[in-house]
Amino acid sequence: MFFAGHYEHSIDPKNRLALPAKFRRNLDEERDGRGFYVVPGRPPTTLWLYTERHFERLAGQADSELIPDDDQLRFEQVFFPWAEWVEPDGQGRILLPEKMLRRAKLGREVVICGVRDHLEIRPRNQFEEDAEANWKNYREYQLKARSAYKQSERQTGPSAGET
Repeated sequence: MFFAGHYEHSIDPKNRLALPAKFRRNLDEERDGRGFYVVPGRPPTTLWLYTERHFERLAGQADSELIPDDDQLRFEQVFFPWAEWVEPDGQGRILLPEKMLRRAKLGREVVICGVRDHLEIRPRNQFEEDAEANWKNYREYQLKARSAYKQSERQTGPSAGET
């Protein structure tokens, strides 16, 4: 599933957030699952939403060892206990866990951003501030991303469908 765009929304007093129809419309239960995993984002004032199936694939790609190294173990001990599965209700709303909202210090006014393979929930004021600051460096980010994509392609070969 590919996500792009951003939408201003509000988290209601019961901690429900309506997912934009544009995102819901493209979901396929067989491919994506019935719900999402909500996880702490980066920066820590954000929450990320991964489709159920995509999150399970990503989690399965991580090396699983009887005795993981210290960094991997610390990450997994912090990350996975905070991951929570949520399922949209009939009106396309998800219930965001209170503890996650508090930890991320998210207020009621948020922006839901499509970030390629996941959705990001950000404080609305932070989104506007970051957008302004990041736009000034957009060309630099674009060039770095292009370089990283080319490096990745050299290591793995062209993406499917490219010639």
